[in-house]
Amino acid sequence: MDLWVLRAAGTTAAKGDPNMILRCRLCHAPIAACDPARLIPPLTSAVFEPLEPGFPPPFPPDVPWEAARCPQCRHHPQGYAPDGAKSLETDQGTWPLPEPEQPDAASPDPKPANPGPIPKRDKPNRRSR
Repeated sequence: MDLWVLRAAGTTAAKGDPNMILRCRLCHAPIAACDPARLIPPLTSAVFEPLEPGFPPPFPPDVPWEAARCPQCRHHPQGYAPDGAKSLETDQGTWPLPEPEQPDAASPDPKPANPGPIPKRDKPNRRSR
């Protein structure tokens, strides 16, 4: 039997396998191969590779992940449920995505911005005519 068919069926992939098969959450079709180490939000379509060598990538590399579509059912591979955005369906089951890295909180500027000279307000600011 063809290795791709076996891998798409999930029979040869093990937990330590560097390549997983991305499946559509809605139609369950195998879509792309991916390396779990590269699945770091924000996802890009360039992370996903073709299922077989020599075939075109499943998603155009210039397409943002939000616009990627399953080639079988034309829906987004993660589905549309709000909780589905935090995981992917693979041949190894549901794969939780890591939380996006938060930028370190910048230390406050030790020297506050100089507002400039403070005008005197003793007299009303009126022009004489």
